[in-house]
Parts: sequence; C-alpha cells; structure tokens
Amino acid sequence: MNLTNLYGLPDALVNAVRNDPYQGGGDISVTKLIDSPQKRVLARKFREQVVEDVSERIWSLMGQAVHTVLERANTTALVEQRLFAEIGGWTLSGQFDRVHLEGGVLQDWKVCSTYKAGGDDGWTRQLNVLRWLAKRNGIEVERLQVVAIFRDWKKSEADRKDNYPRQAVQVIDIPVWDMDEVERYIETRISLHRSADAGEVIECTEDDRWYSGTTYALMKDGGKRAIRVSPVREELGAPGPGQHVVERKGVNRRCESYCEVAPFCPQYQRIRESESQQDDVDF
Repeated sequence: MNLTNLYGLPDALVNAVRNDPYQGGGDISVTKLIDSPQKRVLARKFREQVVEDVSERIWSLMGQAVHTVLERANTTALVEQRLFAEIGGWTLSGQFDRVHLEGGVLQDWKVCSTYKAGGDDGWTRQLNVLRWLAKRNGIEVERLQVVAIFRDWKKSEADRKDNYPRQAVQVIDIPVWDMDEVERYIETRISLHRSADAGEVIECTEDDRWYSGTTYALMKDGGKRAIRVSPVREELGAPGPGQHVVERKGVNRRCESYCEVAPFCPQYQRIRESESQQDDVDF
C-alpha cells in the first residue's frame, strides 16, 4: 500500500501511522474473516497500487492510543492477547482487548460515532468469534461487551435527545451466540474466503457495502425537507395538491468513502456506471 500525506500532516503523525505494529498471523484474522472476501482478495491482488491517505487512518490511530493508555491500568485482566485455533483446514487468529477473568467478561474498546450507540452487527460477529477463540485456548467467557468512546459526542445533544448517549463513554452489552452457532458461522465464512482465493467471484453484500437502501420522500412543492419518508413507495399513498414524491437512491457508503480497493472493484464500477445513468425520479 502507498501512504500519502495530501494535507501536510506533521511528520510525527505520519510516522506513527506508517509504523503500525499490527501483526496478524495464521491464514486469516477475525476481522478479515467477518469482512468481505472480495475486498480481501482485491487488497492482496492490488497491494502495490492501493493508495490511502494518512488522514484516513487517524481514528484507527486514536483507537490504538486508547489501548496504550489502558495498559496503565493495574488489574488482573488479560490484556491484548492474540489467540490461534485450527478450523476448516485454516488457522484463525484474533486478538482481544481485555478479558476480565472474574465474571468471564470479554471487552473490546472502540473509538466510534454515536450512531453506533445501539450496537452493531459487525461487533456481534467479531466478539462471538473471539469468544470461540478464547474457549479453544482455555479461556472461559460468559459475557461480551464493547466499551464505546464516542468521538462525536456532544453534551448539548445528550440534554436534548432521549435516545442519545448520556455520556461520551458507554458500555454496550453484546448478544452471546451458542458455541455451535459460532462454529458453523466460522466454517461458512472460511468456505467463502477459500472460494474467493480460488478465483470465484464473491461479490460484496449490501451489508459489506454499507448500503443505505432506497427510500421515498413525500415533499411539498418548492420545499427542501421531507414531509414523510418510507422505504416502500406505496406507504406514502398518492401525493396531495402541491406535493410530489422523490425517490432517493440508496448509497454504498463504504464503497464511496471507506474502501481503499474500490477503484479496482468491478462490482463497484458496475454500480457507479448504473448510478450515472439514473437521477432522482419524481413521481
């Protein structure tokens, strides 16, 4: 990967990003296992051509800084251990942030946006696979938690909205899967990644692409804000006098802004070509 510094960030910051000590190991890591097989294959194929700017790594760097600070905590918890296990003919590796042996709680610390305060399906998959790895390495885990540090938290929003996080840090309990279910999930994912490695095209799902979904907005003629929005056109009924319905095309947020291999992805290029031929449609 080629790292750029388009915004002239300080050398110390650039070097901190460039000298990322992360090491995976095994045939596949937990984070790659639960992610898109297509993205993994393209990242390997175009490794020398992929370009990413330092500015796009800042929040990841802040997450690493949080882990460094946590090392100061003088507790009996297990901290940042990388685990390995064989399954489906592959070696799976994963690293947890903290396991509190008393109570069997596995915690992952994340710097994230407040919109994830209700949890995240990716977190559920990640932590359950880590729990499976922990058990395979003799560590019993009964509960899963994400300690979320909200980078965009605002006190004014907390005072105004009931469903907004009360503070800048929140402990979020993660659903715990049955171990047999986790193992079936891991085996399914390994099969997909193995097929992708063999040349089969495993296209990204809507979830992989962070697809927002198409919605329909009932608008007042000349107005800028929707009167009502629905993912189903029929739910809006017929527009009244001085009203119209606008189709708002779904957005592949990850492809557009957060995927370094998007320029090399045939699926995304096809999506872009299709989108370029369509504009918002008024009904």
